[in-house]
Amino acid sequence: MTSVRSFRGRHRLAALGLALAALCGVQATVPAAAAEAGLTVTDAVALPHDDAYPEGMVLDPATGDLYVTSFGTGAVYRATPGAVKAKVYLPAGAEGRDHAMGVDIDRRGRLWVNDKAGVTLYEKATGTRLARFVTPAPESSVLNDLDFTPDGTAYLTDSTRKVVHRLTEKQVADAIAAGGPDRTLPVGFDLTAVVTPQPEGTLTLNGIEADPTGTHLLIIDSASGDLFRIALASGTIGKVQVSGASLAGGDGLLLEKNKLWVAHFANDRISRVALSADFTGAVVESQLADPALQHPTALVRRNGALHVVRSQYGFATLDLPFTVGRLSGI
Repeated sequence: MTSVRSFRGRHRLAALGLALAALCGVQATVPAAAAEAGLTVTDAVALPHDDAYPEGMVLDPATGDLYVTSFGTGAVYRATPGAVKAKVYLPAGAEGRDHAMGVDIDRRGRLWVNDKAGVTLYEKATGTRLARFVTPAPESSVLNDLDFTPDGTAYLTDSTRKVVHRLTEKQVADAIAAGGPDRTLPVGFDLTAVVTPQPEGTLTLNGIEADPTGTHLLIIDSASGDLFRIALASGTIGKVQVSGASLAGGDGLLLEKNKLWVAHFANDRISRVALSADFTGAVVESQLADPALQHPTALVRRNGALHVVRSQYGFATLDLPFTVGRLSGI
């Protein structure tokens, strides 16, 4: 790719990137990590718009379509299997959304898209809005990532309020049936007491993954690098004992059996973490860096390979087009 400077809306978008970098507790001017032997990052899917600043990503298990959100505009892009260029699926500003962050697909095949204040549920085939839920404090929230347990319950992290919201399928069904105004997201777990204190506004709780049995949630704290485990049956919240390397700056998570992959926004790294059977302990087996990761924020496995969102938040000079990268060597 050729490095070019984006002038269209450059000042507004640079401010967005700097603000997000500050929220994450890192400086946008920190030098990128040097490339390390073994890790290779190549372009996989190009995204529309010079102001996309992609953030979230999900692979549709039913169709193989890849959905990517835009923090810069609020758009959602879709790349069909084999496509090297994504197209706009939901336009910028849909439902009044200026930023889009987390994205996922539930067991009924519906698409969920987070913005900072709430989450909107769509009929995937048509892009029709079905329901919307907003946080109890939309002015101070940064609703970040989400995942589902096998029973269809949604769990969503609020990075600044240090809580995890919980929505059951019944609550969602009731909201869809009512067809009325936005509903409030109920809080499932409050982690304030266990999250390391940070300056006001710092992004803490970020990536979230439910294990396939629906027994536990794993949540990364971007600021401290702490990894939290929530036992859903008891509601017990604890820190996973991590050894081998720090997970500071961790953003997107991908759980595959007892392997956890972590995308580190702050220092352009990818970690491979081995988890104990009960998720109380973890060992960082491999942690590789490459500036070509361009501040990664989300991970999926696509066609057998890890793919990563390259956000470029805070970059003064953009490498266009924005892309999803394919990883090898880790």
